Amino acid sequence: MELPRNFKIYLFFNLLLLLSFSVTINSLTDIPYINFIFYIFFHLVFIYLLFYHYHFSLFVIAFIYGIFFDIFLFNQISVHLITFLIFIILFLQIKRFMIQLNSFQISIVIFFALIIILFFEIILAYFLTNNVFIFSNILKYIIVSILLFIPSIFLFTKIDAK
Repeated sequence: MELPRNFKIYLFFNLLLLLSFSVTINSLTDIPYINFIFYIFFHLVFIYLLFYHYHFSLFVIAFIYGIFFDIFLFNQISVHLITFLIFIILFLQIKRFMIQLNSFQISIVIFFALIIILFFEIILAYFLTNNVFIFSNILKYIIVSILLFIPSIFLFTKIDAK
């Protein structure tokens, strides 16, 4: 039995989420930036999946990944769970306004959503878990996001085209 095309794409993006989550939480000390890159890639995949392939199951997926990110990174449930669920709810509220945007404008919105989510997570981590607010990490977030954004969007559009 053949699976519908949309389900295959949705499943493939969920596999990308699982892969990037797995690499993010496993500490690779030989290549320190690989965890950082996959952390940002996870957020990009999540945002792209939300914008282009929204399904109600994303609430469950965000809930599960949010809990696991929080447990593995902060040892308590807080930052990622709150951020992912708030972002999905905000997306549902502004979705009707984004229908009129072209693909370039949506790409810009995805990039700014990525930066906003990362900053929101940093601020929440500071207030909820007393995590240190380091300016160099914020700079790394921005630089890696810029370098990773264009190739990721290109990859995602190629996946959607298949």
